[in-house]
Amino acid sequence: MANYSIPKLEGQNYVSWANDVKYLLMERQVWNIVDEKEIEPKLDVSTDAEAVKEVKNFKARKQIAMSIIYLNIDSSHRRIVERIDDPVEAWKVVKTYYQPDSKAHHMEVYSSLMNCHILSEEFISLFSTRLLRIYKQLRDLDEDFSERYVTFQLLRYLPPQFDSIVQTILRLDDVKFVYKDVVVELVAEEARLKLRNMDMNKEIAAQSTRMESKKRSI
Repeated sequence: MANYSIPKLEGQNYVSWANDVKYLLMERQVWNIVDEKEIEPKLDVSTDAEAVKEVKNFKARKQIAMSIIYLNIDSSHRRIVERIDDPVEAWKVVKTYYQPDSKAHHMEVYSSLMNCHILSEEFISLFSTRLLRIYKQLRDLDEDFSERYVTFQLLRYLPPQFDSIVQTILRLDDVKFVYKDVVVELVAEEARLKLRNMDMNKEIAAQSTRMESKKRSI
């Protein structure tokens, strides 16, 4: 299992904290318990030993989920979940406490999308992942929020060398203008540009070597 250093929940960092802890729970294969997609198996008089084992395993994983949530909350804020032993309830309580359903919070997340630019030397795959996380936050607030706006933001601030493929992508019809497909096209173009630059650098180095050889022979 990988070791992660996640900033503990302190109140103002709920959005980033929730994303980080969600992926940690996924890595430990217990997120589906917190998300209520996986429920505790039922036992009855006809239950066999294997089913009993499954229930014990579920309860153990449930405790792991609860400990991950609790231990990633700053000690000064743990009081809101310290009497809770159900990770499903704890997750909901933390969300209700730190992410009220307000227009101010909605505006904050929307602004984070508009201000999300690709960083210098950042790979397309990493940039697209950052945008996708913000999109998921917006969908939690508004399930009708269109993916198209995230795709536009992905294309908006790319370096000049991507101008040609950006124009090609913008001419796609609505069926093909899908975020994940656009990312695939951009990653492929990024690889092509990188290879071209490597070839150009090799040619420049070769030309420089030939010129030096000519100078020595004169």
